[in-house]
Amino acid sequence: MTVRLGDVTFSDWVSLKYEDGFTDTFIFDIDALNGLPPFDFHPLLQRLVAELDKKRPGASLWIRVTSPGDWYVMEVKRSMTDGFSIPYVVTSKDKIPDYRSFSFGPRLFSSSLLPPPKVDDEFSCFSREELKCLQVLTRNWKGSLEEIASLAGLPETTTLDVLQGLQKKKKVIFKLGEVIQKDKSKPKKMDPYPMWHPRRKGVSIALRSLGASEGVDFSGMKELYPHFIGTPHRTNSRRWPAWLRSAYPQVEIWTGWTESQLPETSVRPDALAWGRIQGFETVFWLEVGDGHKKRMEIERITRIRLASARQFCQQTGVRLVYAQISPPWVQKAVGIAVGIALGPLPPDMAAVMASTRRFGKLPTVEWGSITTL
Repeated sequence: MTVRLGDVTFSDWVSLKYEDGFTDTFIFDIDALNGLPPFDFHPLLQRLVAELDKKRPGASLWIRVTSPGDWYVMEVKRSMTDGFSIPYVVTSKDKIPDYRSFSFGPRLFSSSLLPPPKVDDEFSCFSREELKCLQVLTRNWKGSLEEIASLAGLPETTTLDVLQGLQKKKKVIFKLGEVIQKDKSKPKKMDPYPMWHPRRKGVSIALRSLGASEGVDFSGMKELYPHFIGTPHRTNSRRWPAWLRSAYPQVEIWTGWTESQLPETSVRPDALAWGRIQGFETVFWLEVGDGHKKRMEIERITRIRLASARQFCQQTGVRLVYAQISPPWVQKAVGIAVGIALGPLPPDMAAVMASTRRFGKLPTVEWGSITTL
């Protein structure tokens, strides 16, 4: 049930009953498999809360996360540390919050308030597979069939059927588009091959399904550096979840994202994937080495990224697989940097190295070790 308050909408509303009264609580639902990293929602929620605080004094916010593991929920919670002007709480979808779990005590009323009006959403008539493809395309601007399937977590045959269906509904289009150039003053160039693009209505459906009200800016969820779309580097990054699924068929790979800005650090991994391997919830960090940098520069950058990756994962206790996909001489430089930066790898971390020319092939993950293919 979607509810409206002024110019914004929320996933639902509830009046939670506690010993001393009833809350006025608006619900914002997040699906961990919606194509967005967990740390992208805070700016959007700040805008929604501003409207809530103005139109509904005494209201509180409940952020409910549907997730196959704990890490995503913890990262959503950690990304909210700046807080809001109203009481809020982050829980998994199946957990009812107690009064003390809110950031501060929500206002209690003597009786349950009248609920806000229900409204029709734009996305409930679309299948989960359709929404996944639209969400990926909206974040990633445009992409190939293989890239969309990888990030949506769908088979390529299913993805093609879904995209063709969405094209008939005029929500996406397959075409040869213009390169998104960093320098707008340069002459226009065309992409190296046709790609799938979301149409305006497709973008609107994706944004509503992600919780962004009409007219509320959510541009910060976009993939960074769009001028690299269509390059082998970006294609390898976007196909990282599919690469992992092919290399480790016994491993659960739940989702993945490219070019995300991590909280509290300037480091941006080429791609992240998240899943469970050998019974451990794990983040798979990808760096694609193109071999254009000098050896010493590669070693320096790798040391910085490793330290950031290690700190990032320690925050919520998830395990880390650090992957370098690159030519052999780059792998050697990275291996030296790993040894210098960390010495023996800690028991909850592994490093794997493989060639960009061997899609879907990775060495065995060995905790506390570097393995090379």
